[in-house]
Amino acid sequence: MLAKEYQHTCKSTGLMLWESAQFMCSLLAENPSIVAGKRVLEMGCGSAGICSMVAASSAQFVVATDGDAESLDLLRQNTSSNLDAELLNRISIRKLFWGDEDDVKAVRELSGDGAGFDCIIGTDVTYNPDATLPLFKTARALISDGGDAGSKAALILCYIQRRVDEDSILSAAEAQGFWLVDKWINGVHESNGIISSWFRGNDVCGAFRNVTLSILYFEV
Repeated sequence: MLAKEYQHTCKSTGLMLWESAQFMCSLLAENPSIVAGKRVLEMGCGSAGICSMVAASSAQFVVATDGDAESLDLLRQNTSSNLDAELLNRISIRKLFWGDEDDVKAVRELSGDGAGFDCIIGTDVTYNPDATLPLFKTARALISDGGDAGSKAALILCYIQRRVDEDSILSAAEAQGFWLVDKWINGVHESNGIISSWFRGNDVCGAFRNVTLSILYFEV
C-alpha cells in the first residue's frame, strides 16, 4: 500500500477508498434529505461506490460513474454483494471519462428524458490540476437547469486539498457557470447554513477531527 502522500500518483486512484468518500457517505447516511427523491450522479466514484450505495436508499435513482474500467468492474461486484435487489435496481453503473462527449451523452440520457441530474456528488475528484476544468465542464453538461429557489440542482464536492488549491477549483467552476453557494472546512470555516445543517444531531466529524476536509456546494 502506498503512503497517503503518494497515493494520488498511482494510475488507478479509483481502486482506493479515500477519507472524503467515507466522510460524505456518513453525511448522506445521517441526512437522506440531501438526495431524497432526486436523480443523483456520482462522478469518479471508484471501485467502492459507497456514496452511491448509501444514496440509493433515498434517491429516485443513482448513476455511479468512473473513467477507469477496472474500477467499474470492481464496483459492479461491490454493489451486487452489498445491496438487495430493490436498491440494485436504483443504481446504474456507467463509464464517464470527463470531457468525452459520447460518455457525457450516454450518461445524460440516463437522467430521464435527458433532463439532467438534480444532485451531483464528487469526493476527492479535484486532486489533478489537468482534470479540474474537464470535471466542471462535464458536471455542467450533466446537471439539471430546472428547479426553483431552494430546490435547485447542486454539485457537491468533498475533498482534502492536495495539488489543486481552492482558488483554482472556484475559478474552474465559475468558468463553467457554477457559483459557490456554501462551503465548509473542518475546524476552519463554518458554512452559511446548508452544509452546517448536515451536522446537527450527529457526530460525523468525530472520526475525522485530524483531517482537514472541505465541502463545496455549487449551483448553476
